[in-house]
Amino acid sequence: MRLLARWGLLGFAAALLAGGLAAGCGQGSGSDDGQKDLTFETLPGGIDTSGLTNGKPLVASFDLIRMNTGALRVTGKTRLPEGTRVQVSVHDMKSNAMVASTQVTVDHGTFGSPPFMGDMGPLPVARYRVEILSHFTSEWQPANVLSETGGGKRLRGPGITRSKVDGAALYLVEEMKR
Repeated sequence: MRLLARWGLLGFAAALLAGGLAAGCGQGSGSDDGQKDLTFETLPGGIDTSGLTNGKPLVASFDLIRMNTGALRVTGKTRLPEGTRVQVSVHDMKSNAMVASTQVTVDHGTFGSPPFMGDMGPLPVARYRVEILSHFTSEWQPANVLSETGGGKRLRGPGITRSKVDGAALYLVEEMKR
């Protein structure tokens, strides 16, 4: 109380403020504290990932069909080049387990999986997540597909993305009850 009476309320507030600024709350504001200035990552080769999903869909549609035998089959229509390899996976939504996966090839603008059956017969009627995946690398695609798509770099539309190693990929997912 003597300090408050001697310096006055204004002086006391100024002393508190100066002490708080000197402490700096551990944040520091100069370059002496070892912190680096904020920088932005630049992608190699001038890659710009904005706008990759703009444009007409490369996969116009895909569906999970229950056949008369009870088997499930994935079919789709696409603008991808002839011979493009596409992985089709089906996951049970309740357990998140993959119940089927296969690689198919685009043929005349369409693709279709073989019929999927469970270990004990037809898969039950349930909610399934269908995933469509295609990488545009030499490990996944034939030379003609890589040539037509510029290694996938010329592809634009929903589901197109780039990997950290400059590769192009198509990834689509949809939930369906069948």
